[in-house]
Amino acid sequence: MTAFLIIGAVGVALVVVALLIGDVLDGALHLDVLDSDLFSISSLAAFVGAFGFGGALGLALIDHVAFGVLSGLVVGALAAWLAIKLTKALKSADNAVSFRSDSMIGHPGRVITAIPADGFGEITLSVAGHVRKFSAKSALPVEAGAEVWVSGIVSPTAVEVTQTSAPKELT
Repeated sequence: MTAFLIIGAVGVALVVVALLIGDVLDGALHLDVLDSDLFSISSLAAFVGAFGFGGALGLALIDHVAFGVLSGLVVGALAAWLAIKLTKALKSADNAVSFRSDSMIGHPGRVITAIPADGFGEITLSVAGHVRKFSAKSALPVEAGAEVWVSGIVSPTAVEVTQTSAPKELT
C-alpha cells in the first residue's frame, strides 16, 4: 500500500507543477504530439495521482495487489479523462466569448459619457466578466447612465448603439 500512496503523492506533486508551469512544460517537452491533451502534463498528473490513490483504496478493500493495480488503472483513467475534458472546456471557454467586433453586436452596455446626436460618447461593455470601454455614437442623444445595446460596429474602438432604458445614477 505504501507504494501506491507514494505514487499518489507524486501525482499530486505533478498536479502542483502542472498548475504552476504546465503550459511551459507541455511546450518544452512536446508531450502532446496528438494535440488532443491526451499526453498533457495535467492529464498525466491526474492519471498518476488517481492511479496511486485508487490503487491504495483497492488494496485496502481487497488485499490483493492485482485488484489494487486494476482499481488504480480504472480510477486513473477516469481522472485523466476528466482532466482532458476540463482542459478542453477551459480552452474553448477562453475563445468562446471575446470582444471581437462581430461578437459585440447585441450586447448591452451603459453610457458613461453622454452621446450627443450624431456625435461620440463613451460606453462600457461587459462580456464574460471582462469590462471594456468603447467610443459610441447614436442617431439620437443618449444621457450618461442610460442602458444601450450595440447595434453596429463603426471601428475596432467605436460602436453604434441604441438606447434601451432611461438614464440611471452612475456609480
